[in-house]
Amino acid sequence: MTSRSGNYILPDDDKRMSKAKSKTFLISAAFFLLGAVVVLIPALVLILRNVNCPDTPSPPAPPGPPAWNGSDYLSNSDYYKQLPEGNAFTQLDNLRLDRLSSPRFDPVDGKAVIYLRRQYHMPDLKGSSTTLHWISLETNKSVQLTRPIWGTSDQQFYWIDKKTILFLSNRASSGLNQLFQLDLPDDVSALGNFIEPTQITDYPLDIDNLLVNRQGTRLAFSCQVFSNLTIRQTADRLAAEKASGSLVYKFDKLFIRHWDEYMLGPRHHPFVVSIQRQANGIMNFTDTPVDVLFNVDSDSPTRPFGDGKTQWSFSASGKKFAFTRQHDETSEVAWSTNLDIFVYDSTQPTVQPACITCDNKAADTDPSYSPTDENVLVYRAQAVPGYESDQFKLKLYDGTGPAKTLLNDWDRSIQAVAWSLDHQSLYLEIGEEARNVIYKFPNFTSPLSLPTRILSTGSSHDVNNHPINNDMFVFVHDRISAPPNIYLFSSVESVRPVTNHNDNLLAKVRMGKTVEAFNFTGANNESVWGWHVESVNGQSTKTPLAFLIHGGPQSSWYDAWSYRWNYQVFASKGYAVIAINFHGSDSYGQKFTDSITGQYGTLPFEDLKLGLTAATTKYTYIDDKRTAALGASYGGFMINWIAGHPEMSTRFNTLVCHDGLFDMRGMGYSTEELWFSEHDAGGVTPYENSTAFEQFNPVIHVANWSQPMLIIHGGRDYRVPDTQGISAFTALQRRNIPSRMLYLPNENHWTLNPFNSLIWYQEVFDWLSRWTK
Repeated sequence: MTSRSGNYILPDDDKRMSKAKSKTFLISAAFFLLGAVVVLIPALVLILRNVNCPDTPSPPAPPGPPAWNGSDYLSNSDYYKQLPEGNAFTQLDNLRLDRLSSPRFDPVDGKAVIYLRRQYHMPDLKGSSTTLHWISLETNKSVQLTRPIWGTSDQQFYWIDKKTILFLSNRASSGLNQLFQLDLPDDVSALGNFIEPTQITDYPLDIDNLLVNRQGTRLAFSCQVFSNLTIRQTADRLAAEKASGSLVYKFDKLFIRHWDEYMLGPRHHPFVVSIQRQANGIMNFTDTPVDVLFNVDSDSPTRPFGDGKTQWSFSASGKKFAFTRQHDETSEVAWSTNLDIFVYDSTQPTVQPACITCDNKAADTDPSYSPTDENVLVYRAQAVPGYESDQFKLKLYDGTGPAKTLLNDWDRSIQAVAWSLDHQSLYLEIGEEARNVIYKFPNFTSPLSLPTRILSTGSSHDVNNHPINNDMFVFVHDRISAPPNIYLFSSVESVRPVTNHNDNLLAKVRMGKTVEAFNFTGANNESVWGWHVESVNGQSTKTPLAFLIHGGPQSSWYDAWSYRWNYQVFASKGYAVIAINFHGSDSYGQKFTDSITGQYGTLPFEDLKLGLTAATTKYTYIDDKRTAALGASYGGFMINWIAGHPEMSTRFNTLVCHDGLFDMRGMGYSTEELWFSEHDAGGVTPYENSTAFEQFNPVIHVANWSQPMLIIHGGRDYRVPDTQGISAFTALQRRNIPSRMLYLPNENHWTLNPFNSLIWYQEVFDWLSRWTK
């Protein structure tokens, strides 16, 4: 297991962008944005985007980013500073917000923080750029370190020392994501210009993930390679396949496709290598990177959403490398949720990585080594095979025996874990009553120790601990009424924002002033919670209702910001917003989450009926004669289910179904991750128990459909294939029910292209206005 990558280090560039987010927005997209506004007819609307077809092999290296044009750069802060106040917040404003993430302390004294800032071209969104930013916590002086060239994206950065940063970016002439180095001056605050980074690698493939150990002596990166080929051999094979002109796929096992891509052979493989500073100050590889999964047909990080930051970890010395992988070698990957953690020991490079969790047939993931103890790591684990929404428990492994479960009596699922640098405490991210909260868990090895909640409002993520003060950290925080911002936690009494990039924009727009949680007695006579967001027009006049139904179904409407389904965009358009966290939602205890299994059309349906009544009774300004229900994924299933049950459907003037399930038995054979439909049907397959899939099948109740409906579906949605939406639209048309289909050929389960997002909202609001005016 000693395969080497065929290439060594040379200058190059990087950037890890998921396929759904890495497409540039070209002239044709802008053309269709303008055209769609005037060509919105009651028919199938095709929205085309000029991107690479997912059904073709990887294209040759694209041209690099365009040259810097300083006159073409304008921040949203400067743009909104010149605008008048009082405009209602729109999806265009939402997309113009700077997106802030990944705050990381200076590793020596913690007096400064570097973070990522993604900006869109103002005011037309024609391009974006993600750059590195530095800010002093003592003076609040902020410096943009890397040049914001449209089309470039810097990401996954690591401090090597106080003056050296390694990161991924696509700044090279090849346009591929590669490893770069940024050297900081002694006084960063005095910088008068951007710093030009040094390119370290020049591979013929993108580098998708990066992890650097604490000492800056070893790193891991991933490329998508054929399991038995090197990086160079993979690039050559892909080029030969493209040159052949053939477009034929052969499959002998599942997955055929996953999320939004066809599985054509290349896998995310981690490469581990030692690094050292050369005499010229540039970091370089000191040996040949080792593919730790060579000859294994598997991904690490896992598809579609795994990343190296959470699924990889170096031990305190950097000699051991723990990683999560799925068992992709057989078709069982499509109905098994089994993930396992393996450890590669660089002192024994010819020895296969050892699996430390293979006794558990459910998911084990996100290993995180102690910063001080070479043999101790924590990770998250589930206990129920085939159930992706089972509770994640916290496990402690020290290499001497089976892992120990911490907080075994807790009824909340652990979302993420971070160590304090002294090894004495853990910081836990937990979904709790539709908020993502932070707990501190001191002396976690003591059976008498319990965590203490230290952040309880909104949604907090991505804790990064101070290098000296173990009680201090930076993090990202957002809520329904405010987009993500970077904050400094000094104590429970002292939490302050660090960044202010979006302040001017937010000061110039109007949003719903009242955001509140409410509860009512739902199904099984149990308490159910929901959110109310007041219309921007207040409560003095009767107001139409946007009744939102979440997907998952084992998720929740959180007190969190969204760039897609945003409560404030609906509220600012003049709608009151009600969003119910029905039975099956997460963050209210595992029993509540589990209750939806085998009950798709009962308990949640009852909660939504009772929740609608409770909301219109409590918030009397809501006009119950002007209502619309909107849902996506499982929420789209519920829209189709509601449509077939007149006691609920006739309470709405219209319905909107985004990527919704229409035929449950067909879904059981056409979706890619079969465990969803099989577990939620009660742990059975469609051929073993067809009744379980027909029991709550919207297709059976089409004869009862009567209400106008807007259908929206993505052509690259392989989770809920587009035939589900097309079938629902066909049913509506066949029954002469007013309907429209918005088809987005290049979108997956989510609408990610900003131009398509604008048209999505335009279509939805035009439809709602037509039926709720």
